Amino acid sequence: MKTLKLTVAVFCVWGLFNASFSDSNTNLISPRERLLFDFGWKFKLGDPVDIDSSVNYPEVEHLDKTWVNEIEDEIKFGSQRIYPVKSQPGSNFSYDKASYNDRLWTTVNLPHDWAVDLPYDSLNKESNHIGHGFKAIGDKKHKSNNIGWYRRSFTIPVNDKGKAIWVEFDGVYRNCLVWINGYCLGRNVSGYMGFKFDIAEYLNYGGQNTIIVRVDASRFEGWWYEGAGIYRHVWLVKTNKLHIAHWGTYVTSNVSGNNAKVEVQTQIRNESEKTDTCTLVSTLIDATGKQISESIQKGIICKPLKEVILAQTIAVNNAKLWSIEKPYLYKVVSTILKKNIPVDLYKTPFGLPTIRFDKDSGFYLNEKRVLLKGVCVHQDHAGVGTAIPDRLQYFRIEKLKEMGCNAYRTSHNPPTPELLQACDESGILVIDETRRFSTDPEGKSQLEKLIRRDRNHPSIILWSIGNEEMPTQKLEAGRKLVTELQDYVHQLDPTRQVTLAVNDSAWGKPASQAIEVMGYNYLRNGNMDDFHQAYPEKPSVGSEEASSHSTRGIYSIDSVRLFASSYLPLMRYWSSTPEGWLQYYAKRPWLSGGFIWTGFDYRGEPLFRRWPSTTSCYGVMDLCGFPKDPFYCYQASWTVQPVLRILPHWNWPGQLGKEIKVWSYSNCDEVELFLNDVSLGKKKTIANDHLEWMVKFTPGTLLAKGYIKGKLCLEDKVETAGTASQISLSADRITVNADGEDVSMITVSVVDAKGRRVPNAEHKISFQIKGPGKIIGVGNGCPSSTEPDKASYRKVFNGLAQLIIQTEKQTGNIELTSTASNLKSSTIIITAKKCNPRLAVSLNPQELIEVKPSKHC
Repeated sequence: MKTLKLTVAVFCVWGLFNASFSDSNTNLISPRERLLFDFGWKFKLGDPVDIDSSVNYPEVEHLDKTWVNEIEDEIKFGSQRIYPVKSQPGSNFSYDKASYNDRLWTTVNLPHDWAVDLPYDSLNKESNHIGHGFKAIGDKKHKSNNIGWYRRSFTIPVNDKGKAIWVEFDGVYRNCLVWINGYCLGRNVSGYMGFKFDIAEYLNYGGQNTIIVRVDASRFEGWWYEGAGIYRHVWLVKTNKLHIAHWGTYVTSNVSGNNAKVEVQTQIRNESEKTDTCTLVSTLIDATGKQISESIQKGIICKPLKEVILAQTIAVNNAKLWSIEKPYLYKVVSTILKKNIPVDLYKTPFGLPTIRFDKDSGFYLNEKRVLLKGVCVHQDHAGVGTAIPDRLQYFRIEKLKEMGCNAYRTSHNPPTPELLQACDESGILVIDETRRFSTDPEGKSQLEKLIRRDRNHPSIILWSIGNEEMPTQKLEAGRKLVTELQDYVHQLDPTRQVTLAVNDSAWGKPASQAIEVMGYNYLRNGNMDDFHQAYPEKPSVGSEEASSHSTRGIYSIDSVRLFASSYLPLMRYWSSTPEGWLQYYAKRPWLSGGFIWTGFDYRGEPLFRRWPSTTSCYGVMDLCGFPKDPFYCYQASWTVQPVLRILPHWNWPGQLGKEIKVWSYSNCDEVELFLNDVSLGKKKTIANDHLEWMVKFTPGTLLAKGYIKGKLCLEDKVETAGTASQISLSADRITVNADGEDVSMITVSVVDAKGRRVPNAEHKISFQIKGPGKIIGVGNGCPSSTEPDKASYRKVFNGLAQLIIQTEKQTGNIELTSTASNLKSSTIIITAKKCNPRLAVSLNPQELIEVKPSKHC
């Protein structure tokens, strides 16, 4: 009978828990509240005039790479730094005072990247500045742009007193100090790893509270655009003092045939000052919401201000494995009960894949060999910079899957949690990478947080402890670093192996000898064979490949406008064409596959290192996610459905009769090319390669026909477009959620009278929006554009631009109208529908209602 009561109690609260997260209007209460803390922040650039040196934080010279001598320096700096909790900086300056009037500050919602809204600086020739996209930030010249302050007032109900309460930041770039009601909670240095601060003892219960964050983005951690500010979500978490610790569950599995044993390790934290006793119920739920089984452990003794770790085993019959094709997700619902009353509840999604790397035949998922068709990606998108809304993460994953991609490397830093969630749900494999290759306390702390936060994600197949750490990889000290970090990873997660992305100059050197799974960065001289022969027992993966340059819609190098060619003739000494590395890897089954540099263009690290080259040209898609021509090379190689793509466009004014190079990417058996219905010949396709014709330009239609086993399978054509006459708008989704977070991605095209995109159009388009939505960013994918990302206008680049609309919290039609000189305007309607938004911290303190327990339980 007691066991039955336990189960009823658990599922009653679990139901309320789910309901409270799906319906913001219900007055149901759950043991744990996780409230989105994104809306209604106040923001201001620059420090107050009364700032003092107490905010200073000495750091090593190189944050991008690890130098051996700096590991010791980092330890020395530890003794020189002022610990903010002890020193309580802020007693002499104004912005951190709860009484400070921030009425004139800018109101922003998170995620927020203030760097993307800054102007460009064409005069700054500093290497780091160019590498970060010429933005006016990161040096003494732009000192006022390097610091940002955030403030947010909120109310905590009186009945929350006695709970454990913390604020959780998913990512702040970078070096931030956090205050609550004038008390400094501490500092977080990393620009990429999440962190939390306990705030229960500093709150004003029943009254107003003020949280303040100072962000210092004056230092760069990488050599690419990194943004600035609170660019990921913030959460307010409230629960019982006896609760599941932060990132406190670890779920592993042992799959045998159709069955599995799920091992659940749970860390329980007792924040009270007295010993407590509780019961832990771990319930396994399938993807339909049905209970599979549970494990109950009673009589758990939790000492004051301590943690206890428990292990439970749950059997799963007829287990459904997580795979690329069917990314099936279970969840563990962990409930803590005191006297049969649930006091905390925590959900952990997980999957049941089996993974292994074989030295001879590559990667295996669920005991089936899978070629890793991967991309490296920086967290940057047109219009929004690093402050990427959750839906945009899914949009980008959808684009990658369309190309045939099945794997993602988080280059070169811990990702936002929503990116991993999108990979879990979409069937994308992940190499999860830390930023700092170091054994100093900060480096190990970042690595530990990464693994504790992410180890339940079924998409993760490897942990990466660094990228191209040339200063140390060649030295014996590099072996020591790899060994120590690798062992540390296995203490935290013994189920996955570890890799390191190694530059070819360090292949065979100490670091590469010590790493478990060798990560090759680039073919270069093709000496992978030498390394494999010398270390035949070591599995391997192409952690970074291609690095080929192209600009969407451009077919010759333009050294004035700073464009690369889609024919890819300009290569760096380390790079290779898509065809080159694909063919090389296809002959070597011991290579698990590769990760191309990169899936999308990103700001900074430009091909032409001079003004106005603000964006890289490495991506197979541009900064907006518009495919470039190499996209179709990968699609033809990486997908099983028939693919046929011809290039270039067929608008060549003034070049009548001139020979134009025509390429096709296809996985058909043969391709035949026609110009104005006249056959120019049929050619057999070659795996991982393109076909080529030289065609004298005549306006009209280029048509390609693809044949499989002699039968016509599909066609692709390009036509000579007429004069630009109108604007065309299309949306990835015309119905979105009215939750203040959802977005619709609008493609803006300039077309002729027949609706054909004009491939060389560069018109300036203006936008007007009505209804419950707003424009949060614009872009066009041009790698030398210096137009603002936050604007109501944008030039199209080679006929295309992109606009991102975000909903408000009201339902209704969002009407977007686009206009331009000498073009017919266009309007599109996006419907913001009623939804159940995530529970959030109230904007208006008086709106906060102290909810009471439901009568249903």
